[in-house]
Amino acid sequence: MAQLPTHNSSLPFIKENWNGNLLNKKQQYINLDGPSERSFAELLKWQTERNPFKPLKRNQQTNIDISMNKHITGNREDGIVWLGHASFLFTLGGKHFIVDPVLYNVGPLKRFTPLPCDVAALKQIDFILLSHNHRDHADKRSMIELCTLNPSAVILTGLNIAPLLRSWRIKNPIIEAGWYQQYQLETDVQVSYLPAKHWNRRGLHDMNDMLWGSFMLQSPTQTIYFGADSGLGIHYPEIAQLFPNIDVAILGIGAYKPEWFMNTAHTSPADALVAFEQLNAKQLIPMHHGTFDLSDEPVFYPKQDLMLLQEQHNITAVQHLSIGNKMQF
Repeated sequence: MAQLPTHNSSLPFIKENWNGNLLNKKQQYINLDGPSERSFAELLKWQTERNPFKPLKRNQQTNIDISMNKHITGNREDGIVWLGHASFLFTLGGKHFIVDPVLYNVGPLKRFTPLPCDVAALKQIDFILLSHNHRDHADKRSMIELCTLNPSAVILTGLNIAPLLRSWRIKNPIIEAGWYQQYQLETDVQVSYLPAKHWNRRGLHDMNDMLWGSFMLQSPTQTIYFGADSGLGIHYPEIAQLFPNIDVAILGIGAYKPEWFMNTAHTSPADALVAFEQLNAKQLIPMHHGTFDLSDEPVFYPKQDLMLLQEQHNITAVQHLSIGNKMQF
């Protein structure tokens, strides 16, 4: 098997003395500070141990407000629309960027929140950003339909993910990047691909063969960090050094129980506040909660937990978005 690419030679690095992603002895992508993937034995332990939250999951309901938005791409004023889970529509510099679009149920996982618009309304998309290949972020059906609606939209993603997308017969332009690389786009908005502490696997034999990461979007007036899936790691203070004026950090707060199993790949509400402080951002938008039941805690628990922490520590910088409602800058 050919060695995995460590960077895109057509794109510039934005960090000094960085020459590309490192590979382990198995020739797989690795985190900056240790692995996130768990062993089969650890997975079995999680699946067989008692879940103390199980009673709370009976007839569980989301605690996220929904605002239906039939003309979701009709307004090109700067802003952010949450589509549920980790899916967002960013409008910056007159361009529409949709991130990790998951528009339907994901296999047996049913949505607890509806998409705030018809899928057919998601036209006029300029860029599609895919942080990594996990099915709750890179959904085959969603990607095929979105690309059919937007055949000229440019897909921005991580190294070695293009073969997966091409296997779905997606014909859109694709630009892959390694960590600390900036995509070269015909727009005033700069998009950089940055580290995350996570892992990748889609099938039985492709562990960490496709890169995972996060995104920074910079317009002349706004800097938005999309943290994707990540545990706490050394990348947050490093990113803060490279981008000292982050206006909004979008960080996951769900899929965190049990923490002994989840904390290397996801941030809990408490960990998200630590990451937010390390990033030195002005506002925090929590995501990755309320839409899919992915772990031990019920879908309403992460937001509830975060709001309690906000009250305890008098934190006022958190913006709890309603799905479908545009937050304008």
